[in-house]
Amino acid sequence: MISRRQVQRLVAAALAARRNAYCPYSRYPVGAAVLTSSGRIFAGCNVENASYGLTLCAERVAMASAIVRRQTELKAACIVGQGARPCGACRQFLFEFSTPKTELYLVDVSQNETRPKITRGLVRKMLPWPFDPLASGLLSRPPKYLQGVSK
Repeated sequence: MISRRQVQRLVAAALAARRNAYCPYSRYPVGAAVLTSSGRIFAGCNVENASYGLTLCAERVAMASAIVRRQTELKAACIVGQGARPCGACRQFLFEFSTPKTELYLVDVSQNETRPKITRGLVRKMLPWPFDPLASGLLSRPPKYLQGVSK
C-alpha cells in the first residue's frame, strides 16, 4: 500500500493535469497520474481530436509518459474527473503494466473539486478477465517486475 503522502501527490498531479485537458468536443476534462516503482509520478490529460478515434485518454497519456522514461512498473494510478472511471481500453492498458498489488484511485470531482470523493481499489480488480499477454503466449516469461509475483 502506498503512503498517504504518495496518494496526495498522485491526486494533486492528476488534478493539475486535468486543468490542461484538450476536450472541445466532449467538454469532459480528465486528468490521470501514475506512480512507478521508482517513486516517480507521471501525469497526463485527455487530448481529443475531431476524428474521435484519434482521441487520447488521460490514463494512456500518463502511462506513455512513464514508458518513455523506462518506468514500466506501475505501483498506483489515479484518474480524476466527474464520475471518474477508466474506459475499457485504459483498463487493459493499465493492466499490462500493473502487478497484483497496483493500486487505483478514482477521484470524483462531481460535487466539490476541493473535497473530491476518492475511491481506492486495485487495477487488477477493475477488469474482469483481462487479455493477459502471459496466458495468451505472447510473452514467454513475465516482465522483470512481475517475475516471482503470483497473479
